[in-house]
Amino acid sequence: MENIKVTLLCPCAGLSSGFNGRPKWSLTNPNGKLMIEDALSLIDLKNVSKIYFTFLKEHIEMNKIDLNKCFLSLKEKNIFIDYLLLEKNTNSQSETIYETIKYFNIKEPIFIKDCDNNFSHTIQKGNYLVSKIIDETIGDIHNKSFITINNLNEITNICEKNIISNYISVGGYSFESAEVFLKSYYDLKEKKIEDCNELYISHIIYNLLIKWDNHIFYTIFTDEYNDWGTQEKWIEYKSTFKTLFVDIDGTILTSASSFFDPYYGDEKPLIENIKFLQEIYKKKRTQIILTTARSTIYENITKEILNKYEVPYDKILFDLFHCKRYLINDFNNYTNPYPTSNAINIKKNSDTLKNYIK
Repeated sequence: MENIKVTLLCPCAGLSSGFNGRPKWSLTNPNGKLMIEDALSLIDLKNVSKIYFTFLKEHIEMNKIDLNKCFLSLKEKNIFIDYLLLEKNTNSQSETIYETIKYFNIKEPIFIKDCDNNFSHTIQKGNYLVSKIIDETIGDIHNKSFITINNLNEITNICEKNIISNYISVGGYSFESAEVFLKSYYDLKEKKIEDCNELYISHIIYNLLIKWDNHIFYTIFTDEYNDWGTQEKWIEYKSTFKTLFVDIDGTILTSASSFFDPYYGDEKPLIENIKFLQEIYKKKRTQIILTTARSTIYENITKEILNKYEVPYDKILFDLFHCKRYLINDFNNYTNPYPTSNAINIKKNSDTLKNYIK
């Protein structure tokens, strides 16, 4: 049986009016990637053969974005990538998808992925959407689309911005073919739905559910979901990331010296501080840079004892002055608001680091 691959469509042609005029997909995530690239970071692409991104030409030119330098991690996966630059705004995400399908003459199964979030999922062929049960991590739910399902996980209703259940769509929509999407899109455009300012993907799916009985849509739940749809959610998400500059002597190991006892290599671990660093490091949102006035002469012995006590870190800065230290960082009211740096002073050899970092 032929293994038909899925084409992934990423519409990025929204106005992003809540982000001070800059398209939100071009904002930089804490890991250094653009939002749009990180929007696919949790997606398993093994069943995807092509990815098409759709942008407003105005956004690319105004911000002087070099698309050839974007999506490096995706290009390493040997997936075909191409772009459509729209000359003018579309009226909806659905229209953006329509323009993309027509421009690239897409016939195969499609998966539509929002640009302003990420979630864990393995893309597959079929009619379904990705959803999540509402919990304390979701925040404001009033701008979401909601679904109801039966005991077979078949979608029985989908409704935009109207709370009809505790299941929300997270912005991933699969259609068994581009033709299925276009059939519903043409039908709704012909109807010219009243009291509908924007034609959402949820409208496309609902129309298929009620008009064509043979189109059954399922839901697949995701475990991990990060919403970046508003500036507030974006800043909230970024605030969960930290870069810690942590001094070694007196903070994670008892203080030692090259001149007098206790000498380097004879330090004792500050157990609670190390446990705290291990706990936050395993969540993969904390970068740890160890700092020390130790000479690089003692680099090997320092790394040996750090490894012995399983101290997590990304880098070590040696040869610093043994003096007061300042951390200087810039801030931006829209993307990285004040304050962007904090200083913590902890008593030498005190095992209380967890009390100072939130």
